[in-house]
Amino acid sequence: MKFRKKKKRIAVGATPGIKFMAQIVKGETINFKKMAEMMDKASTVNKGDILAVLDLMSATAVWMLQEGHPVKFDGFGTFTPKAKVKAVDTVEAVTTQTIESVGVRYTPDVDVKAKMKSVSIHIEDTENPTT
Repeated sequence: MKFRKKKKRIAVGATPGIKFMAQIVKGETINFKKMAEMMDKASTVNKGDILAVLDLMSATAVWMLQEGHPVKFDGFGTFTPKAKVKAVDTVEAVTTQTIESVGVRYTPDVDVKAKMKSVSIHIEDTENPTT
């Protein structure tokens, strides 16, 4: 994983001022089409079949999450529906308006966490590390 040196102005805390930190250099976002191309080259399954399965998997996972079911991708992690809700004083006051937002939480599998902890890290050399 690549990082670059970044200068940042910190306004809060015990020692505010100009600070330097490592920032992840993010690569391109890998979509299903790109993943299918990569998987096609690494397996005997063709790109079209892989894309069909990935699209159906995605649609099914979203539907299951909308129905309130956690979705576990073995070897990757679990996606769980979550909600931010407002507490009220009576049971009658609980309405759809007390549900402020609905979203999804991702919890990586133990193996994914371990692999991310052991990733090789490289800080890119910069010509001018003060910028």
